[in-house]
Amino acid sequence: MKAVYIIPFLGALSFFTPCMWNLNLIFRAYVKAGNIKQISIFLLSRFILFNLFAFIFFMLSKHINISANMLIIAQLVIALILILGFPLMKRIGFAPFDISPQFLFPNKRFSPGISLGLSIPYCAIPFIILFGIYSLYFKNPFTIFNLYFIFVSLPTLIFPFISDKILKTLTNMIPIIPAITGFLLIISLSFFVNFEDLHLYTVSLTQEKQPVLFLIPLMFILGFFTSLGPSALPFLPIVFGILISKRKNKKDIFLSVSGFALAFLITHAFVGLVISLGLLTLSDIFKTSIFNLLLSFILLIMALNLLNIVHFSFEISKLNPFSRATTSSFLLGFVYTFSLCPSCTSLFLGSIFLSVSTENAFLSSILLSIYAVGRAVPIFLSGVIVSGLSEFLKKSYTHVNKFIGIIFLIFSAYFFKRFLEVVV
Repeated sequence: MKAVYIIPFLGALSFFTPCMWNLNLIFRAYVKAGNIKQISIFLLSRFILFNLFAFIFFMLSKHINISANMLIIAQLVIALILILGFPLMKRIGFAPFDISPQFLFPNKRFSPGISLGLSIPYCAIPFIILFGIYSLYFKNPFTIFNLYFIFVSLPTLIFPFISDKILKTLTNMIPIIPAITGFLLIISLSFFVNFEDLHLYTVSLTQEKQPVLFLIPLMFILGFFTSLGPSALPFLPIVFGILISKRKNKKDIFLSVSGFALAFLITHAFVGLVISLGLLTLSDIFKTSIFNLLLSFILLIMALNLLNIVHFSFEISKLNPFSRATTSSFLLGFVYTFSLCPSCTSLFLGSIFLSVSTENAFLSSILLSIYAVGRAVPIFLSGVIVSGLSEFLKKSYTHVNKFIGIIFLIFSAYFFKRFLEVVV
């Protein structure tokens, strides 16, 4: 039951969504004022509410079946709502109303524990819908909703007793929590995708020539799932490190992620062009040992710089299409394309063969560029998240850079090990 792995994270993150945060601030004020008994009333009320949802979806599960494809589509839609919808609502000043006993019965007076425990803030609605879909898919709603209850309630027990300093730090991060949650939902799509079946399907398509109108969306989907593959996900710390190291504002972060993604487009288009023209073979393109060594060296230099062991400023505007973004993000994006080939060979090579099957060099290049766009989507989404943390990054600049430097050192050693394995 793979959904179990993500429920704890979703439960904790839903606690930190903006309107849930406001609800818990109110609850914290009541408890700090001496109403300790409201904690047990609050938890009991919330337990009843979540089990009511579980019962509703239990009854629905007898009549409704959800397929894996339907779950993936629904989860992707909810992820986009969290990433794009919440910032848009904030920008236009629109906030849906919360459903609570006090709202439904304005003339009755409820205790804070009941009123807040039975409340359904609008931020919680995407989570309830998603867990409802999980319930219909796994046919186990009581387990799913009670796990959600546990992990969304644990922070509530601690919240009234944290210091004002910690509260202020956490409050600064609240606006970006929906985007982080949406990004987590997109990454967790890999739980529900059978990559072996996807690979076999891709291979079967290479047996005969496919219509271009069919290949265009297919290449995007293959690129998207290449970045979500189990072997590709561990490399996301590198991407996040590129986005935030030595960058303190949204513009620099955007330029950095754009340079990284542009490297994807150029290298993938290049692969499609040279192979379709017969200028190089696949074995010539994928000299992965060279790229592993190069990536290891780049990461090592960047790590030493971030840890203040080696001091230098690497800025070559002529090599970089973005005048204020460091060249390292562009170069690393170029190397990253090839260094991941051993980890995502099946989908990447399948996409190459599908693009070359058009027997048109220009079209092959375009199709692999579309594949690159799909592969770059998680990177752009991570850029949205990190840019929203720019204020937090400014205040924690030194500590963040040291943390990223350590991650870079680890991955530098990893890529050097892979280089030695190929050479030796």
